[in-house]
Amino acid sequence: MKRDERRALIIGLGDLVLVPLAYAGAYYVRFGTLIQFRDKFSPVFLFMLTASYLTVFYFFDLYSVRRKIRNRTLAGRVILAVGASAVLASLVKYLFFLFPIGRGILAIANMLLVVFVFAWRKAGFRLLRLMGNPSPVLLVGQGKGVDEIAALLRDEPQDYKIFGRLAEEGTACGSKSDDSSVRVIGPPFLLGELIKSRSVKVVVLAETDSSLSLSAEALLLAHHGGVDVVDVNEMVQRLKYRIPVDYIKDEGWFLQTKGFALANDHLAGRIKHIFDVGLAGLLFLVGLPLWPLIALLIKIESKGPVFYRQNRVGKNGTVFCLHKFRSMIENAEDDEPVWAQKNDRRVTRVGRILRKLHLDELPQLWNVLRGDMSLVGPRPERPEFVAELKKMVPFYALRHFVKPGLTGWAQINYAYAASTKDSKIKLEYDLYYISRMNLLFDLKIIILTIAAVLSGRFREG
Repeated sequence: MKRDERRALIIGLGDLVLVPLAYAGAYYVRFGTLIQFRDKFSPVFLFMLTASYLTVFYFFDLYSVRRKIRNRTLAGRVILAVGASAVLASLVKYLFFLFPIGRGILAIANMLLVVFVFAWRKAGFRLLRLMGNPSPVLLVGQGKGVDEIAALLRDEPQDYKIFGRLAEEGTACGSKSDDSSVRVIGPPFLLGELIKSRSVKVVVLAETDSSLSLSAEALLLAHHGGVDVVDVNEMVQRLKYRIPVDYIKDEGWFLQTKGFALANDHLAGRIKHIFDVGLAGLLFLVGLPLWPLIALLIKIESKGPVFYRQNRVGKNGTVFCLHKFRSMIENAEDDEPVWAQKNDRRVTRVGRILRKLHLDELPQLWNVLRGDMSLVGPRPERPEFVAELKKMVPFYALRHFVKPGLTGWAQINYAYAASTKDSKIKLEYDLYYISRMNLLFDLKIIILTIAAVLSGRFREG
């Protein structure tokens, strides 16, 4: 079991205690005794209740121990997760045990849980980091790849410690390599000896070509001995949850991943489409009463149409018409495509409110119902920008293996895309999503999107 999995398991075991404890505490506060608690909350129900909470906590990303999160963001996520869990717990009680949880107990228990879960994560995360010894990492190779990995590892001092760098004797090292935390050891045939003598836990292969005299036997022995042997690509995915396109040689690597294989699986596509249409149809009906009010506000403030239509590139490069409520002044671009900015002056006052609440995106649910888009996937881009980005960003066309999405992994992990550089980084998050694409991941992204929208952290572009 990996370090992050062990930490998540420990946090989960704490939750296994906190959920029943909160309900027992609520029962005691409500009635002043625990004599009849077992009659009202049988062991079977407590198990189902706790499982419901832990499942919701997982989808709200409350078990990602290593990812840094601000107190405000964590508190908001805990409140939303506990609230959603309370609804699920009430349904479980009513559907399987034919009577509801008392409103007083439900309210008190979940208020206690908000405090318990937040405090446990703050204390537990810190305790786990203090108790854990950073894993010694040996970097093999030289150049851009090993320098970037070294920089990323220095941002994770509680998890990783750079033991040194193994390179060919006589090779030049960049300025970043001269940092005192990275020693050039060389030559590569010492790999096995170094792993044994220094208790190396992770070996990162920054170069795998014939210029390095690496022993395949030494690597295999290290791997079988419990040492994690990974390349730059895999290490960046672990640290940043995105696929670094600069370290992928050809498209064949992507095609071997499970997600890209499922992209053209008809059964998987049909299931995803049913999921999309069902949830999008529900959201469409819920939001429909707001449409007349939004239309009226748009027309009152500025002249022009209520809806904004724009060509976007969809699956397999097909172009479709995307619908949004107009949030900018009429003729904002003067027939010339322009990157949207974070604080764009072309946005109207009503449009600014719509964007902040993401109500301008409501008409895109129609695109999902039509089959142009999915609920989750890479955000669709304009044909003019796609043509430019294909020339400048490696593997950019691969994002069109799947339908574009109303939200996506990039939207909850990276800032607004306003340049080619931003688009490259967002592509790396999109490729990470596609390579791991499944309904559970989709559901997790949707829930995290809702949490990000409610907290004001969601990135639209």
